Amino acid sequence: MKKIFIGFCALIVCYATIFAGGSNEKSESLHFRVSMPEASADNKAVAIRQVVENIQKRTSGRVTFDVYYSAELGTFTDTIESIALGSNIIDGTSGDAYAPYGCPDMTALNLMYMYPDSKSVMKFNDSSLFKEMTAELEKNSGIKMICMNWCGAPREVLSTKPIHSVADLKGKLIRVPLPPYVAFFKRLGCSTVKMSLAEVYTGMQQGMLDACEFPLGTIFTNSLQEVAKYCFLSSHTFAPTCWGMSAALFNKMSPEDRKIFIEEFSKGGEYFTKLNAENMADYRKKLEAVGVQFVEPSDADKRAMSAAAAAAVSDFPELSKGLVDKLRAAMK
Repeated sequence: MKKIFIGFCALIVCYATIFAGGSNEKSESLHFRVSMPEASADNKAVAIRQVVENIQKRTSGRVTFDVYYSAELGTFTDTIESIALGSNIIDGTSGDAYAPYGCPDMTALNLMYMYPDSKSVMKFNDSSLFKEMTAELEKNSGIKMICMNWCGAPREVLSTKPIHSVADLKGKLIRVPLPPYVAFFKRLGCSTVKMSLAEVYTGMQQGMLDACEFPLGTIFTNSLQEVAKYCFLSSHTFAPTCWGMSAALFNKMSPEDRKIFIEEFSKGGEYFTKLNAENMADYRKKLEAVGVQFVEPSDADKRAMSAAAAAAVSDFPELSKGLVDKLRAAMK
């Protein structure tokens, strides 16, 4: 079914290219809807508001935006499929969410422990390998990838029951968003379930979930500390945000406005990454103040998690041969 959808998208891209030809010199007035799963108080929301304000000013109102939080426009699957069909949504989510839309190698963008730090994310955003991936995505689905230098804070496990070590994760039902998380956590003995961020609070409150995994800021701004008090600092991924939009609509802007667009989203990524680094300790203090208990993994735990992450790669035979090594080389 996904192959049929991609083929349909490719047909739309072909027609969009034909009818958009020659329209790039003069920018049309365009309005976009920015979609994100996080709440309005999240660092990502703070950064994206700055981005859209700057673009609106620099384009003298030729490009305008509304921002929608907490998945108001639907799940990332809903919004990405809508983008591929030419809608005016701009979606900010993990890069592997785009993999089914014409670039399977993008699954590797969020393999666990792929990025050693935020600087490695920035380097990969500027790499030729990332440009190759985004070109393939655009060719096959009509989705323009704006950038992926929005480096999230480390994601940690939040549980309704104490987790003192990796062994305590065994048997837990944990909410995860995408296949790389499933592959990783199942090797740690967890069962996994997919649900939207907006559903997690109720799921944990009503005992339908044992655990979830998010950055500390997302935990706090979504009040998850009210229903779970145990945090295991696994730091399994930075989950960089990739911003995708319709390539046909991007190309309706003048070269000058397209340049402004890319510049401001890239600056927003730097600001978002800076906010995460600055606020992480503060969010931990806020969570500790309301009774959340933190556990640092032991060296044995770290080895077990690293081994699980390495083994999880085998769940994705569609990845190009040697891709993981190429990804790591692109970050150096």
